[in-house]
Amino acid sequence: MRERRTESDWTGKVRTMPGIVLLVLCVMCGSTEIVLAQRADLADPRSRLIGQELLKKVVTARGGAAYTGIRTIIASGQFTPFDKGLSGNPSIFTNYVAYPDRERVEFGKGKKKDRRIQVNTGRSGWVYDGDAQTIKDQTAKQIEDYLEAFDFDLDRILRDSRSWGSDDAGLRIRFYGREELRPGERADVVLIEPGPGRQILIWIDRKTSLPISVTYEKSGAAGLSRQEIRFHQYIDYDGVVFPNIVDYYRDGVQESRVNYQSIRLNTVVSDGLFVRPVTIKDVK
Repeated sequence: MRERRTESDWTGKVRTMPGIVLLVLCVMCGSTEIVLAQRADLADPRSRLIGQELLKKVVTARGGAAYTGIRTIIASGQFTPFDKGLSGNPSIFTNYVAYPDRERVEFGKGKKKDRRIQVNTGRSGWVYDGDAQTIKDQTAKQIEDYLEAFDFDLDRILRDSRSWGSDDAGLRIRFYGREELRPGERADVVLIEPGPGRQILIWIDRKTSLPISVTYEKSGAAGLSRQEIRFHQYIDYDGVVFPNIVDYYRDGVQESRVNYQSIRLNTVVSDGLFVRPVTIKDVK
């Protein structure tokens, strides 16, 4: 029987678009049936330079210095889970990020019993379950999944251009090729290898230099799965362009959708939001 998924399973999904929540869900996603019409020579020394230039164009299109200089993010919207490709009931969420390593996402509003909260700070984290009225430290597996997700986080990659240098300095970046996704829509594809055995393909719109999708493979209990994140409806928030809708697929089947309704940048985020409450009464 297919496991029923709830908001708490999907916490990390909310973040992938603006570089916000990685948390527990760590992107589910799917496959894209695309065959590259023009495959680049990855051994060509120019491939690395072309790949880096394409990523620079993406950063510029997203907002340049305003994008790379983000200090905090407060985002809100709706998260919709999908079951076998069919949408479920949407949940309201609010996401708080304070760079470099603090994140909080909460579902629901009002009474404490109607809310779910997950917080990550560096290599630690905690979870509040309003239904069960419990506060627990995250398990080692939850922390591991959260940290692993950083390897595949597009915003982290784009905002850390210092890691784009030589292959020894960080990420291995290569121009992968070009493809027509559909009539009139063409993409440049960049290959990024964040570590041994890990590959990310970023599909970039050749007209706007904005990401269309990200694909990669991820290992799990059932083996390798092909993950895909698709970005839609880019909108300017405080001088930085974000996709307003982010869809997640796994092996070609949609798993969830995040629809952002508000994104605020560089506003004050209280340190207390990330501190683990001592008791239920202390939950804020």
